[in-house]
Amino acid sequence: MPRETRSAVLPDLPWLARRRPQSTITRIATILFIGLLLGMAIILGFIARVTQGQLDADARALILAERAAITQAFGRDGADSAAAIIHGEMRVPGPLAMLLLDARGRAIAGNIAAWPADLPADSRFRRLDLTRKDRPGAETFALIASPLPDGHRLLVGRSLEEQERLTRTLTTSLLAAVGLSLVLAVGISLVLTRTIAARVQAIADVAGAVAAGDLTRRVALPAAGNRDAFDSLGDALNAMLARIESLLDELRSVTDGLAHDLRSPLTRMKARIDRMARGGDQSGHEIAAIGHEADALLAMLETSLEISRVEAGIGRDGFRQMDLAALVNDMVEMYEPLAEDNGVQLTALAATPVPVHAHRELLGRALSNLIDNALRYGASGGIIEVAAEATAGGARFSVADHGPGIARAAHGDALRRFGRLDVARPAGGAGLGLSLAAAIARLHGGALQLLSNRPGLRVTIDLPGEG
Repeated sequence: MPRETRSAVLPDLPWLARRRPQSTITRIATILFIGLLLGMAIILGFIARVTQGQLDADARALILAERAAITQAFGRDGADSAAAIIHGEMRVPGPLAMLLLDARGRAIAGNIAAWPADLPADSRFRRLDLTRKDRPGAETFALIASPLPDGHRLLVGRSLEEQERLTRTLTTSLLAAVGLSLVLAVGISLVLTRTIAARVQAIADVAGAVAAGDLTRRVALPAAGNRDAFDSLGDALNAMLARIESLLDELRSVTDGLAHDLRSPLTRMKARIDRMARGGDQSGHEIAAIGHEADALLAMLETSLEISRVEAGIGRDGFRQMDLAALVNDMVEMYEPLAEDNGVQLTALAATPVPVHAHRELLGRALSNLIDNALRYGASGGIIEVAAEATAGGARFSVADHGPGIARAAHGDALRRFGRLDVARPAGGAGLGLSLAAAIARLHGGALQLLSNRPGLRVTIDLPGEG
C-alpha cells in the first residue's frame, strides 16, 4: 500500500505514541500500596497480640505458682505455714502483692493494707488497682482471690507496671515500624509501578509508531532468560506486526502483479476489438480469442478472491474427518489421462490410510494446483510422484517432479502471488497456484515447503494432528 494511502486511512492514530495509561498505573500503585500497608499492619498487629498474650500468660503462671505453694502450705500446716511463705516472698522486693485473711477478715500476712471492696474469692483472674504498703501510689495488678479452708481467704497478684512499660515500648516500636512500613510501601509501589509503566509504555510506543506508518518497529525483548507476561505480550504483538507487514507487502505485490498481468490480456483484447471494429474478415476467430482472454482473466480474479477468502479463515466450518491417501489416489486417477497426453508417468504413493481432520475440497484444490504445476513445469522429467503419509506431528502429502525445478533463492518469489519466475513460468501461468496452496496449508495450521528433488522440485504440505 502506498504511504500516502496509509496515512489517509490512519490520520488520527499518532496519539497512541503519546498516550500514557496513567489512570491504570495509579490504580495499580494504590492497590499495591494499600495491600503492602495492610499486610505489614496485620503482621505487626499479630506480633503485638502474641507478645501481649505471652506477657499475660507469664503473669498468670507466676500467680498460679505462688497460690499453689501457699495453698499447699496452708493445707499441710495451717495458716502459720502459709504466712511464713508470704513473709519470705515479701523480704525480696518484687512485683508481687499478697494478702492472707482469717475467717473474721483480719490480715494475717501480706503487703496489701486491706482486702479490696466487693472482691469475691471465686478464684477468677482480674485486673485491679491496688496500693502496696511499701509503695506510695496505686498500681495495676493481675490477681486471683481464692477461698481457703475455715473461712480464710488468699489474694495473690502481680504488678503489671513492668508489663505496661514493655507494652508501651512495644507500641512505640510498632508505630515506628508502621511508619517505616509506610515509607517502604510507597517506595516499592513507585518502583514496581514505574517498571510496569515503562514496559507498557514501550509497547504503546511501538503500537503508536506502527499506527503512524512505521511497520518495521518491534517490541524489544530479552535475548534469553526467564520470560514474563510482558515478554509473552511482546512476542504476540511482534508476531501480529510481522503478519500485518507481510500482508501489506503481499497486498503491494498483488497490486503490482494484477497491474502487470492484466495489462497484456487487456491490451490484446483491445487490439482484437479494434480489428473487429475495422471490419476484419476473421471476426469469429477474434471473438474466440477474446473469450479465451476473458476466461483467463476471470480465472485469475477468481483464484485471487479464493486466496483472500482462505487467508481470512473462511472454510474452517467445513473441516471433517477424511482420508488423505484416498484424496491423493482420486486426484491421481483424475489427472492420469492428461499426464499420459503429455507423456508423463503420474504415480500415487499412498497405499495406507492417512486420517486427518481437514476441508476435503480445499485440500483437493491445493493438490490439484500442485499436480497442475508439476505437469506444466516439470513434465520434462517424465515422472511425477504424488504421496501421502502419516508423520509424528500429523500428516504430509507431496508432489515431486524431475524437471528443472526452482532455485532455492527464488522460493520466496514462487510463493508470492503473481510471483515472477520468467524462466520457469510460461505465459499461461498467473503465479497463483502455489500461493493458493500455501494459503490452504496455513488455514489448516500447516505449512507448505519447496524442496529440491535432485533433480526437480518437491512440494510438501505438512498438516498438524488432531491433538
